[in-house]
Amino acid sequence: MKKKILTVQFRHETNTFAPKPADMQAFRCNRFFVGEEVFPNVRKMRTELTACLDLFDTREDVELVPTVALYATPCGPVTEEVYDFVTRQILTVIRKEGPFAGVFLDIHGAMVAEGHPDGEGDLMELLRRELGWEIPIVASLDLHANVTEKMARCASALFPYNTYPHVDMYETGMAVAKLLEKTLDGKMQPAMAYRRIPFLQPLLSHESEALRPLYELAEKLSQTPGVVSVRFAHGFFPADIEEMGMSVMVITEGNASLAEKTADTLADAIRERIPLLTAEYMDLDSALDIALREEGTVTLADASDNPGAGGMGDTTHILKRLLERGITGAAIAIILDPESVKACIAAGEGSLVQLQLGGWSDPVYSGGPLGVTAKVVKLTDGKFLQTGPVQHGVIVDFGDTAVLEIAGNLVLVTSLSRQPFDIEIFYSHGIDPAKQKILVTKSSIHYRATFCKVSKTMIPLALGGYASPIPGNYTYKNWKQ
Repeated sequence: MKKKILTVQFRHETNTFAPKPADMQAFRCNRFFVGEEVFPNVRKMRTELTACLDLFDTREDVELVPTVALYATPCGPVTEEVYDFVTRQILTVIRKEGPFAGVFLDIHGAMVAEGHPDGEGDLMELLRRELGWEIPIVASLDLHANVTEKMARCASALFPYNTYPHVDMYETGMAVAKLLEKTLDGKMQPAMAYRRIPFLQPLLSHESEALRPLYELAEKLSQTPGVVSVRFAHGFFPADIEEMGMSVMVITEGNASLAEKTADTLADAIRERIPLLTAEYMDLDSALDIALREEGTVTLADASDNPGAGGMGDTTHILKRLLERGITGAAIAIILDPESVKACIAAGEGSLVQLQLGGWSDPVYSGGPLGVTAKVVKLTDGKFLQTGPVQHGVIVDFGDTAVLEIAGNLVLVTSLSRQPFDIEIFYSHGIDPAKQKILVTKSSIHYRATFCKVSKTMIPLALGGYASPIPGNYTYKNWKQ
């Protein structure tokens, strides 16, 4: 009899301060595959679940069983309708296809759902109730997971990414799958130790000077005989739940005491470096001054309006200041404004249009609508293939999109909110980013993986928006230190 592995891909990074919920439509316009649809579609991508498929494809004695593959752009909490749909689908498969020898979870780790503040912890608890405590349940996590005590208690092994930008998603999935394979083959029985560090770390790249010694220590500890994995998660501070913060997960080959000791070593090192885990952001005018002085293309990254962290993507702060200062040669991705896109489609390419552009979500956060005269340069369906290392091979859909020329600047106005972290967003819309003086993107860190190809100078900004990269800008009701 084949060993059956239940697979689940259910991913959402929840910003509880964002006004738009993650409803059925939010998932359907991103990734929404059920049952037999899952594997054929996931194989086209480079995700954690893809790695699991690639590994076990060679095993005739193992059968992978699909349930769902759902993903939505970060926003407000996942609705009860979506969460119940997913859990019902999983339970249906378990009761129809069981028994199972193991579970592979491709999840984020910072999901908040209506009625389920600890979305992934409750999911794992549900799996344990149905499947028992004997079989291995392993999970890949985003680097920005808020790993809770329930998640650590219910999982056999948790593997967060090691990189930000997240260029090791597939590799992390492969590490999880290999551990699961060894466990199913009886070659090891994982022991995991978990430490929560209730510190809200600002958004920092894994390559930052503050974090580099911690990654070097984790790598050194992982070389200890009997140690399988030493990793830590940064946490996601816009998700206002009790157990937000950093966390450490150490996995050994059945040696619980070694796992505990190793976890303490890394957790203590993180606590010692907390005073150094800070991020600084330049004011907009200073950033523009640098962009005008520098040779070549300069990238300005508006982290506060990053749709990849719950921002709406509609803010007008940067475009407004460009116009006020008479600066030209900038290309902006994106401004979310479906109504303006409709007006541009009605007018047609080459037309001049009068618009109240963007700024519709909240005048305080978003900067309010900006009255502009714009030329409609190009109209597209907003779909393109991401070619960079982050979510490589994924076709992203920004909805109907208009490329506008506004006073010597190019602006991508979209109908759907997505994080524009892949430089392909410009090429696919007829813009050569290397020929622009300034590139503007609504992203925090991910953009660095591909924007570095055309831009030596990249400046992060923290302006208005629902996705501020500064933890101190939020008022928390639930977080417990």
